[in-house]
Amino acid sequence: MKRKYDSEFAFRFHRKSTRLATHDYAGTATYLITIRSEYFDPIFENPILQNILRATWEALPARFPNVTLDEFVIMPDHVHFIIHINGNVEKRVLLGRVIGAYKSITTVDWLNYIKDNKLELRGLIWQRGFHDSILTSNATLEAARKYVRNNPIKQKQQNRI
Repeated sequence: MKRKYDSEFAFRFHRKSTRLATHDYAGTATYLITIRSEYFDPIFENPILQNILRATWEALPARFPNVTLDEFVIMPDHVHFIIHINGNVEKRVLLGRVIGAYKSITTVDWLNYIKDNKLELRGLIWQRGFHDSILTSNATLEAARKYVRNNPIKQKQQNRI
């Protein structure tokens, strides 16, 4: 039996976006991004996966010429990075598209590594979505850089306690 489309059902069970409704995510801006691993496992401690994450990060400007990279750190179960998007170009790109490409490319490369080496590892590495903070001043940019740089040190100190 076919059900009639219920627009109220679709509205009630749609995830709410964490993006600001009034912000132009293709405009010129700087962001602090955090992307978490799917299962909160320390999957990113794997050196091969770290290489994939770093190489994909470094290749983003070739794919998106209006993107400039800043700080980047790989933590055991998440990554942090700061990215600048120049919205004053002909082909603007949404922040979500950049993050989506990063997550997609890293996942495909990881799955290929698993397959090529006949390993029994999880292929799903990312949680859905990402967290972003819009950095609106030099002070917030410097604070975000400090946070990204110090995050590994902070985690080591917490693990000793």
